[in-house]
Formats: sequence, C-alpha cells, structure tokens
Amino acid sequence: MLRGSLIGACVLLFTLAFQSCPGYRNNKFRKHLIEEQSIQDEDMDYVYKPLYANNFFIVRENGKKVLYLKDPVSRKETRIEQEKVRRVVCLSSTHVAYLDALDETRSIVGVSGSRYICNKNIRDVVDVGYESGIDYETLLQLAPDVVFAYAVPGESNDYLDRIRQLGITVVEIPEHMENHPLGKAEFLVAFAWFFDKEARAIEQFYWIYQTYEEYKTMARQAALLQFRRNMLASGIKNAESLNGSFEPVKVLINAPFKDIWYVPGTDSHQSILVEDAGGILLGSQPGVKTTPMSTEQAYLYALQADYWIHPNQLADLRSLADLDPRFAEAPAFRNGKVWNNNLRSTPEGGSDYFESGAVSPHLILADLIAIFYPESLPNHKFTYYRKL
Repeated sequence: MLRGSLIGACVLLFTLAFQSCPGYRNNKFRKHLIEEQSIQDEDMDYVYKPLYANNFFIVRENGKKVLYLKDPVSRKETRIEQEKVRRVVCLSSTHVAYLDALDETRSIVGVSGSRYICNKNIRDVVDVGYESGIDYETLLQLAPDVVFAYAVPGESNDYLDRIRQLGITVVEIPEHMENHPLGKAEFLVAFAWFFDKEARAIEQFYWIYQTYEEYKTMARQAALLQFRRNMLASGIKNAESLNGSFEPVKVLINAPFKDIWYVPGTDSHQSILVEDAGGILLGSQPGVKTTPMSTEQAYLYALQADYWIHPNQLADLRSLADLDPRFAEAPAFRNGKVWNNNLRSTPEGGSDYFESGAVSPHLILADLIAIFYPESLPNHKFTYYRKL
C-alpha cells in the first residue's frame, strides 16, 4: 500500500495545539443553534479548520474547545462545548466506522440496525431500533452520554425530538452531507473531538489525504499512458505532444429502482471518486444531487460505457439481465466489466462500502483504479468491489 509522506511538521503543529485538552466532565453538553452570518472568520481562533469538509470546524473560545456543526440545507450552525464522553449510541453504521478508526468501539453501548453493521467488534452491542421504531426504554437504560444521529433533509425526524425529551443529548452529525470523499473522511476529526483525540485524528486524516492524492496521481498517469497507446495504435505518432490530455474511461453507475435510474451529480462524492480514478460518470449533471432518468435513456448510456459499477445490490450478471434483457447487450456486460461495491456485506445486506468506506476513500479510489486501469495495480487486493 502507498505511504503518505505529508504528516511531519503539520501533525507536530496540530499536536502542540491540543496539549491543553480538558479531561472528563460530568455536566451535560451545552449546545445551541446560531445564525451562520453571526460568525466572522477573522474572529475565529481555529483549533482545526478543515481542508475539505464544509460542515464542521473546531475553535477555542475562552480557553475551551468548541465544535461547530453546520447544516448545509437550513444553514444553521450548532455550537457544542467540549465534553469528553464514555458511552455513546450510534444511529448510523458510518458513525461506528469513525469510532472504530479512533479505537473507541468500546464506548459504543447501543446501535441502530446491528444486523446491517459489518464491524464485528460491535455485533453484540444492544440494538435500540430504527427511527420511528426506536426502543426508548432500552435507550434510557443504556444511559448514553450522547446519541450520534443523522438528519435527512425533507424527512421527519420526530423520533430525535422524542429522544431529546427524555433528557438524552442528541448530536446530528452532517458528514453524509459532504460532497467530497475527503470531506467525509475529515469528519474523523469532528468525532475525535468528543474523545479528546483530535491530534491523533488529524494525523490519520493527513495520511488518508496524502495516500488519496498519490493514488489520484497514479490514476492520471495510467490514463495518460493508455490514451497515448490508443493514439499510437490509431496511427497518431505525435501522441506525446497532446499536453497531458487524455480520454477518461466511460462509466455507468447504478441500476433501475422502481423503473427510475438515479445518477449522482458531478459534485457528488461518487462522481468525484470516479473522476479521480480516471473515469467519467455517464449522465452525471452539474448543479444537482442526483438526476433521475428513464431506463431507456440509461440503456443508451450503457451502450457507451466501458465499465458498469454499483448495479444495486445484485450479485451476478444473470440477475442484472433479469431486470431488463437489453442490459446483456451492453459492452461492459459482454466484456465482463460489471463491478459491484458489495464485496464486504452482512447476510442482511449491510454494506461496508457505506460504513468504513466513509473513513477510507483512499481504499475505494484504489479499488476503482484497479478496475479501470488494472495494469497500474496488478496485485491489488480489493477492499469493497467485486466483479459480477
């Protein structure tokens, strides 16, 4: 595996910034909503200002570390004063992955949907139920210091209000609202804030960031080499004078769901991962989260695609062809270039791609490069992807 070289001085500086971290406290979190416009950047004494994440930052106010979480939809910010925790409940499997990266799975006393969590360290942890089916009595008995939750824009979150009414602190973590895969990974620092482990998390993130960038460079070099080979094979002898231009591999993503095909926008983390791996998502549009399209339109893209990834949770090509016999005509289908991200899954269908993948975008990127340009990583061991 590639090793990041950018840690050194940056990590040392960040580590020194955290030497005055407070210890355990017994009082509750103090948090409130504030208007985003009321904070001026020049007034901030930043403890950590993210490189990629847009929805959190950490500052020092009156000698205390304060975490700010942003809701990019409502544009509200939640201010939380430092309180180190011992007992947490995670309502998202992604949150479990962040805590596992920090060696804090022992702090997890409850989860939501344990059957769908891949991490074996917490498979026996108490399952508190899911959204409107939350077991509030069990939640009270667990007595967590905090419940890590998530909010989906446009959907009811009444169950979170009810948990708060029980006197339990709920912190909605907006990592799923980040577009860039490194922005999602950077939320490791936000989670570390709850355990006084920011210095460690910053070092981990910088390693992830540097490794991601090294893989990204590798992908571009592989794409350039392949493009020049194609040009030479086509009789263009001055391929070396193309000024670094190359043609990315064409990638089809997803499969129809209730006769609708959803394609992530160009600013989505999936589109960014494919682009950084030397590809381009067919049908991806700028300025939108997803683009719904008909199966007929997607089929036209399928005829152009070099590769096909994420066809729902299908396990074999026969199942894909059963959705629509025309899919078998797609070049990626005929050439055996259909890949899914369900290599590591629970029997019930939980996917580690959406769990630990949030903390490990460099591993997802490596998988995609090994798919699109196998010669660049000939001995690659796949983490999340498998060929159908």
